[in-house]
Amino acid sequence: MSSRLTPAQEPQPASVPTLRSQVREHLRQEIHSGRWHTGDLLPSEAELMAQHQVSRITVRHALADLTAEGLITRVQGKGSFVAPGAIVQDLHRLQGLAEALARQGRTVRTQVLSLRPHRASVRVREALGLLAGEHCMQLHTLRYADDRPISENHTWIHPDAAQGLRIEDLHHADLLTLYEIGSGQRVARATLDIQADLATSSQCERLKLSAPSAILRVERTVYTLSDKALHHERSVYHPKAFSYRLSLAR
Repeated sequence: MSSRLTPAQEPQPASVPTLRSQVREHLRQEIHSGRWHTGDLLPSEAELMAQHQVSRITVRHALADLTAEGLITRVQGKGSFVAPGAIVQDLHRLQGLAEALARQGRTVRTQVLSLRPHRASVRVREALGLLAGEHCMQLHTLRYADDRPISENHTWIHPDAAQGLRIEDLHHADLLTLYEIGSGQRVARATLDIQADLATSSQCERLKLSAPSAILRVERTVYTLSDKALHHERSVYHPKAFSYRLSLAR
């Protein structure tokens, strides 16, 4: 019996990393090792060309790869910088984004795109416990962390909870905080649904994503101590700028 290997069985040579991948992985390793930190300026294209003995187009492709991953940011005329790390919000307690990130030394601001009365849809009525034909307040916002867009949010607020709500108060404060401080309504719990989805063209534009792109879609309904719904929200998050973290014990 012949023991000769067929072509499919013969050992295949290991793939040789491309010059582009070598430059990219070297930069990635330097960032992850702590040599460069958030905001640090990376070597110029000319310096990387000389260091790796590669062409300018190879360097640009490697930098573009890292930019697409969210690891670096490129500023025209200034160079490439280490991007801020992804924002992580723990799920061990109910808190607003600004409240959670303030503990991490991050700055959150809110751009209010609209705040107006809205005739609640069936789904929103069910979430807020409203009757047919009742109106709520609809809030549409973009939220930024350290001036980087991280989420687009549509929030339907129960009319009782919306009383006294002002646009200027929303720029730097969470709704949860405004409920408790402004109207004295104690926030007790929330239901949360998280799933992956594809971004629409408008979401790509607002979150500065390249289409096609995945997003993190989150739906949340917030309740008082008496189990009355305060608001129902649907948010989409930048996939490389934000993540949730949950600790489990057995």
